[in-house]
Amino acid sequence: MSNLSLTEALSKVRQVFNVNRVLQDFSRDITVPYYTQSEYGYSKFHSQRDCVHLALNEDGIFSEEGYYGQPRTVSTQIQAIGARQVLELGSGKGFNSSFLAQEHPEVQFQGVDLTPLHVSIANKKAASLSNLTFQVGDFNQLPFPNQSFDLIFGVDCLCHAKEAKIALAEIRRVLKPGGRLVVFDGYREPGFDQRSEEIQVTTQLVEVSMAVVNGFDPLEDWLDAAETVGLNLVEKRDLSFAIMPNLINLQRLSQRYFRLIWRAKVIKWFLPKYLVGNAIAGLLMPYAFAVDSGPLGYYLLIFERID
Repeated sequence: MSNLSLTEALSKVRQVFNVNRVLQDFSRDITVPYYTQSEYGYSKFHSQRDCVHLALNEDGIFSEEGYYGQPRTVSTQIQAIGARQVLELGSGKGFNSSFLAQEHPEVQFQGVDLTPLHVSIANKKAASLSNLTFQVGDFNQLPFPNQSFDLIFGVDCLCHAKEAKIALAEIRRVLKPGGRLVVFDGYREPGFDQRSEEIQVTTQLVEVSMAVVNGFDPLEDWLDAAETVGLNLVEKRDLSFAIMPNLINLQRLSQRYFRLIWRAKVIKWFLPKYLVGNAIAGLLMPYAFAVDSGPLGYYLLIFERID
């Protein structure tokens, strides 16, 4: 992690950004403009392979191979239950489903995403794959009949749900009996309200700068919502340690932006609001997801539909 203390990092953010103005985006629907404006930053600084999620590097060393960690886990689940119809929620630019469609040519894959730009990019990538299609869609109101899919997965996307219970009920509706839901995402750890003001503000800045504008759900609340709608928890695994190499790499990139405050202020005026706002998340995420002590955790959750 950076040799900057959290206090020093927050000071840099405050010198460049009006924190109160940034936090005004809480509870605003900015998912589509965020990902549209951030496309250049994601493709240049995050992944040139059209990946928009965090890498899993369990060996502690950042490598872009870590971006395949999530889809490889999904692949294992596809094999475990013999899935033939698979849906990806928040499919982005098609990285995960394109990989899986090539690994499993006998399985039909469908992706839905809110951002038209992402869907357009994904469909171009999938043009040669007969078992994969993408469409614009909202996982709060999925455009599919009841019990359509054997397996549904979402990587770093369900945090954008307006209300977890609504999204989870809709997922269960289109999931076949015995079907599975695989989720990779961030959640607030217990005791958030008892944290210091500094760490709460840090967390909120990370959340809103990543368009998680309702804040990450408390993990236990999210698990309770899943149980309430009829999804049984099969596996829970804390992977916060595995994303840390990626977070540290992103922090190093963000530090370049904040190195000269006057220059950072100038750049801010010329770049799209949500694109430049990623520098805030990049600088602060390692503090928010700090292993064993951070207010946020990154988890793999696997559920099975209960009937």
